[in-house]
Amino acid sequence: MPSEVLVVDHLSKRYGKQAALREVSFRVHRGESVGYLGPNGAGKTTTLKLLSGLCQPTSGSVRVADHDPSTDRDRALGHLGAMVETPGIVPYLTGGDLLSYIARVKGIPSRDRPGAVDRAARPLVTGDVLRRPFGTLSTGLARRVLLAATLVGDPEVLLLDEPTLGLDPAARHDLRGLLRGLARAGKTILLSTHLLEDVQEVCDRVLFLREGALVGDEAVNPGGTPFPGGGEGAVRLRFAADVPPELTRGMGPPSTRVVVEGPRQLLVFFTGGESAQAEIVARAIRSGAPLTTAAPPEPDLARRYLEKVGRQEAT
Repeated sequence: MPSEVLVVDHLSKRYGKQAALREVSFRVHRGESVGYLGPNGAGKTTTLKLLSGLCQPTSGSVRVADHDPSTDRDRALGHLGAMVETPGIVPYLTGGDLLSYIARVKGIPSRDRPGAVDRAARPLVTGDVLRRPFGTLSTGLARRVLLAATLVGDPEVLLLDEPTLGLDPAARHDLRGLLRGLARAGKTILLSTHLLEDVQEVCDRVLFLREGALVGDEAVNPGGTPFPGGGEGAVRLRFAADVPPELTRGMGPPSTRVVVEGPRQLLVFFTGGESAQAEIVARAIRSGAPLTTAAPPEPDLARRYLEKVGRQEAT
């Protein structure tokens, strides 16, 4: 099976005279977590509908695990779990009923459905949530159940359309943590959203979409993997005087990399988690240099979003 599990090739979609997508092309590799970022009306949901086989392209093509959902829908969708738009769930249907129905649609034998439902729900919902009518659930719990529905059958690819929409800050924080866990577990995620924070906290790559056209494809944190083996973190050190030369040559283990950003500022990438960061800061202090701040580098995703997408909103 190819490493490219999602392939979008010169994809266009028109609704009458309105162009929803214009010649969009990108690839998503197995295990990637990719944000699909743009304002409302940019074409994000249309892309997910095309990948899910819910509509047909005007021109171009999409492939899921080397299957075309337009002509080989069952095989393509066998690799997918999708949350596209806000589905209308019958309010008296329980979460368990919903997950069981999806297991049946996916062709899971009846004897195996209870286990498939349990495995999908276990990381996301607890207690009696699956036995309660969907209409009685809070927005946060309802979103958890819908996310569990995407996991039925253990698909390798998740298509998620605005998964944190309508959640309060606490519920949004919790759901982002769950998505990070799924990404660490090896799921391939295409996360469509207009919320920068969702992409910043969950994804390692971002696609920018504007007026149906792809205008950017880059790392969420361009400095996030600056040396072989990948990086776990970065810390920016600012000093009240020029940085001592010995600090510019290294800050600890060989895996540490120092970028001199100015005579009084260093950006240090490192592996080893919080203990490595603590040692880097301690070494800066021991040098006698007047260290004023030590903090993670400020995310620049908002700046890049405004540069590529601007302040356009749907009308």
